[in-house]
Amino acid sequence: MPKRLPTLLVIILLLLPVSVGARSLVNVSLGFGATYAPQEDQEFDLGLQDPDNWLVGGELSARLAFVQANAMVLPIECETSSGVLMLGMGSLSLPVIGSLVSLEVGGGVGVTYVPSNADSSRSYYELADETQADASEMSFTDAVRESPLYLQVGLGSELGPIGVKIRYLMESQATLGSVMKDNAWWSAFALKKQSLSLALALKMF
Repeated sequence: MPKRLPTLLVIILLLLPVSVGARSLVNVSLGFGATYAPQEDQEFDLGLQDPDNWLVGGELSARLAFVQANAMVLPIECETSSGVLMLGMGSLSLPVIGSLVSLEVGGGVGVTYVPSNADSSRSYYELADETQADASEMSFTDAVRESPLYLQVGLGSELGPIGVKIRYLMESQATLGSVMKDNAWWSAFALKKQSLSLALALKMF
């Protein structure tokens, strides 16, 4: 028995990370979180105490193996009206330590929509060039094409049914339309603004 003990210890040490860190093939979760988005002319770490720089919203996330899709909705203020920033992101979710830590790298598009309200009967999209396009005259597909691209890098963790994510979001000066028109995907790396997102999610199935 003493001769077999080292072998058994090695087997246990090899199997323990697998049993603790293994993650499911499919994960669909619903969550909420806070996003820190400082103003363009403000140092990234100097506006943490300003409540106007924090956005609270919800998200839906779906992962199949290493491919992940996220839909985030963040209420925002646009001039004198309230709107929503809708972020659609696709990313690779690469396990570093099973389900305990995974690296998320990807990108997507952020569409800003301002609905009509008591003060204004006009709903519009705020495009990447900061122009306002009437929602009755522009389709959502065209708004996606003319809205800014976003890049993301972050870490995720799945602890049973609970998921925790921290992401660094970078708004690009490029749009999906400009990248397709010029056939210059590298223009997406011309960054404009950065934000930090923290999210807590509950696994649905």
